[in-house]
Amino acid sequence: MPVYEYLCEKCKKTTEALQKVDDPPLETCESCGGKLNKSFNSMNFHLYGPGFYTTDNKKKYLK
Repeated sequence: MPVYEYLCEKCKKTTEALQKVDDPPLETCESCGGKLNKSFNSMNFHLYGPGFYTTDNKKKYLK
């Protein structure tokens, strides 16, 4: 299940929620009752193991 991050318009507090993809988004802030908006954050994603550029081809091209 993905973790979604929400930002409150009123108090500017961020809230993280572990939700299913098909769950409805959160709408109200638990702290102040303001409207929540889904915010987008960057996430790190690395592929390791055979069959990926970083493990198979990178060393060939760095020589």
